[in-house]
Amino acid sequence: MRYLYADSTPFALPQNFLATLCAGTDACVAILKAEQELDDCNRAVREAETRAARELAQLSALAHRVDAALGSGSVPPPAPDGAEVPRAAQNIGDTTLTKIRELAWSTLDGARQDALKSRDARITAAAQAAPRAQVLPALSTFLSTHELPDTAWGIRWTAGLGGATTRAELHARTPFGLEASFDVAIPEGHVWARAPQLAVLGFEGSISMMKKPLVGKARPVLVPLGEMFVTHVVLTADRAMLRLSKGGKAPAEGIELVFTGEASGDVSATRVDKAGYPLGEAERLGLADGNIAHKLWTRITVLLGGLVAFRTRATSAKLGGVPVGEVGRPLVVAQAVLRAIAPYVREIAARTQTPRELALKRELGDGCREELFIHYDTVLERIKPLSATHQAQFDVFGLREERSGEQRAQVWKLPNVRPPALRAG
Repeated sequence: MRYLYADSTPFALPQNFLATLCAGTDACVAILKAEQELDDCNRAVREAETRAARELAQLSALAHRVDAALGSGSVPPPAPDGAEVPRAAQNIGDTTLTKIRELAWSTLDGARQDALKSRDARITAAAQAAPRAQVLPALSTFLSTHELPDTAWGIRWTAGLGGATTRAELHARTPFGLEASFDVAIPEGHVWARAPQLAVLGFEGSISMMKKPLVGKARPVLVPLGEMFVTHVVLTADRAMLRLSKGGKAPAEGIELVFTGEASGDVSATRVDKAGYPLGEAERLGLADGNIAHKLWTRITVLLGGLVAFRTRATSAKLGGVPVGEVGRPLVVAQAVLRAIAPYVREIAARTQTPRELALKRELGDGCREELFIHYDTVLERIKPLSATHQAQFDVFGLREERSGEQRAQVWKLPNVRPPALRAG
């Protein structure tokens, strides 16, 4: 469905970006709440350490006073008027003083241990709060139903053969270093719920591969692809592979095609057994066969792109290669999302003539258009639970101040965005 700006010029993305804006704002608010909780935890740790240090210093000072009062030796104070102290009395006084000293030091040591235990308990309680663990669920809620601009999708798909369940995992990559993996709930009747035959997918064609007969030398043989079934697809940043099998219900021998570049000559084909292990050396396809393989690959990836709509929860997410739950400050994750959204928010605002509104149009066909709009306050109300410092992170949207007519007329430069689709690289 095609979207337009309020001034009827084409919008860069094939999505209702106003809904994406609201959902992305909610995700960033949840992440920044985790940042606030992390700040509270760090503050609690610092306070626990400061309090423990103060108590230990007080106990140390008390220990010095006790030591000065009781002394460290075993000789009791002299008797008054220089009288001689009997040896028995001297022994009794020495024993009593020793017991008092031992009791005092035992009490002080117990107080030290209590202070350290109290500190450790507060630090443990702060660590168990684990606010960083809230980042992945917040991103999952957002990215499972919306896409950030210029997201590239990859997939690992394996057909369920021999009674196994078909499995798929989607991988999203953004230009600013955020990556996420998703489970996929494939509907039971969907074409990718099982191994589809290429002829059913609308593809017919043959490639030439070497085959050694029982007697004689290996010679080229035509392999009709339309009769084969798709059983395994990998499309990630570092691998593009397609496995075709002779059967679609049970494991069978087949061919594995590996695409190592955009040029048609960069395709290798390997005969594999029913477990996927190679039966011979990989063969680099010629120009004509490579073109056929690339047409097949394009057909497969375009059709697999429909599975993006069936993604469910995000199983993992990384920013700059670091799991988002281990990023030192959740604020960094929120800032990355905000920077991806902000140019489009500003562009929409610049092209919307109604004050303090963001508007898009949607073409419905038959000469009909639908207007979509939200008020600035629809976005700003969402950030009110945050502190003033964290609310300021949303200033990149340019919605918290009145925009003059000159500002609204300004056209913000946007990145060159292509419609999201499964593609290699």
